[in-house]
Amino acid sequence: VELAARLKHPNIARIYDSGIYQGLYYYAMELIEGMSLDRYIERHDLTQRQVVELMRTICGAVKHAHQNGVIHRDIKPSNIIVTEDGQPHVVDFGLAMNIPKGDAFKTVSVEGEVIGTPAYMSPEQAAGHHEQLDTRTDVYSLGVVFYKVLTRNFPYDVTSSMLDTLRNIQQREPIRPSKVVRNLDSDIEAIVLKALAKDPAHRYQSVAELYQDTERWLNGLPILAKSDSSVYLLRKLVARHRYTSAVLGLLLLIVLAFSYVSFDLYTTTKKAQRESEATAGRLAEEAANNLAFARQVTLTFFLQAWQAGETGRAAGIAGFLLAERASKEEKAVRFLLDERPLEEKEAEFRQALANEHAAFVEFVIGEHHLKNDNRRAATEACERARQLLRSDESRANRWLATHVRARLDELRSRSSD
Repeated sequence: VELAARLKHPNIARIYDSGIYQGLYYYAMELIEGMSLDRYIERHDLTQRQVVELMRTICGAVKHAHQNGVIHRDIKPSNIIVTEDGQPHVVDFGLAMNIPKGDAFKTVSVEGEVIGTPAYMSPEQAAGHHEQLDTRTDVYSLGVVFYKVLTRNFPYDVTSSMLDTLRNIQQREPIRPSKVVRNLDSDIEAIVLKALAKDPAHRYQSVAELYQDTERWLNGLPILAKSDSSVYLLRKLVARHRYTSAVLGLLLLIVLAFSYVSFDLYTTTKKAQRESEATAGRLAEEAANNLAFARQVTLTFFLQAWQAGETGRAAGIAGFLLAERASKEEKAVRFLLDERPLEEKEAEFRQALANEHAAFVEFVIGEHHLKNDNRRAATEACERARQLLRSDESRANRWLATHVRARLDELRSRSSD
C-alpha cells in the first residue's frame, strides 16, 4: 500500500487511505469502472494500431511506477482496467516491491518461492530468483500481455501443470505472433519478441525503451528492435516521407543531369586550360561518384518496388536506369525484367558483366530467386556474393555489401520462421 500510494498518474489507480479496523488491514483506492484489457479489446474488436496505442499508454503508466522506484511484478490483463472512454488503468500493486538499490534492498519473499500469476511471469520470476528481479521483469510481463491481446493466445503452453508451465516460461521460445495472426505488422512482432527475450540482457532494458518503440511505430519511425538493417531504415524513411521521396526522385534526375554537364565541362576545360587539370580531375571524380550514387539509390528503389509487386512504380523507376547504357545497374534491370526462364538468360547476364562485377551478379541473381520465392537459392547466391566481397573493401562495393548483409539477415529470419 505504501509503495502504491507513491504513484500519482492518470493511468494508475490511486490509493487514498489505509489503516487497521478491528484488527483488519484495509486501504481505500480509486474506483475504476470498466472491464479488463483483454475483454475490452475483444468486445470492441480493436485494430492493431488501436492495440498498440493502448499498450503505449499502459507502458507510460508502468514507466511512471519504475521512475518512482516501484516494480509491479504481477502485470496481466485483469490488472489493467479500461474505462468506457478507452483509458487503461493499472491496478493491484499487491505484489509491488522496491527497485533494488545495493545492499539496502531486502526481499520479504522466501528464496525460491514463486510470486505472481504464472502465465505472465518472467523467466527469472518462474525460477524463484527474486534477487534478479528488476524493471525488466515488468518488461517481460508487458510482452506477454502484448502477445495475448494481439493473438488471444499465450506465447507457449500454460494450460498444463504448474511445474510444466514454469518450465515452459524458463525454457521454451515463444511462438512467433505472425504464425498465429495473419497480416501482423512485422515491426509489432519485433517489439513483442524483444520484450519476451528469455535473457533480461536481450530485452528492452527499461519500460521506457518499450514505450519509446511503441511511440516510434505509431509515428511511422524505425523501431529500435529492428534498427540494424539499412534496407529497413530506407523503407521506413520512404514510407513516412512519400512526398519527400518524390522530391528525392526529382533530385536524382537533377544529379544525373548535373553529372553529364560536369563531364562535358571537364572535357571543355581540359582542352582550353591545361593549368586547371587538377581541378577538372576532381570535378570528374565527383561527377562520376554522383552518377554512381544516383544509380545505386535508384536501383534500391527499383528492387523495393519490384519485390513488392508494384509493377507500375518499378517500371517507372527502371526507366531512369535503362537510360544509363552500359552501366551494371542497367544490365541488372534488363535481366530482372526479362521474362525468359533463368536458364535461358543467366549465362548471358554473367557474360555481360564478366568477373569485374561477380559479387554484384550473384546478388542480382539472388534477387531473381527471391522474387520467384526460391529462398534457398536466393540465400546461396547472397552467400556467394558475400564471399566475393570479403576481399574487397573498396568504397564502390559498400552499397552492395550493405544490401547483401541485409538480404541475408532477412532470408535467415524467414528460414527460422
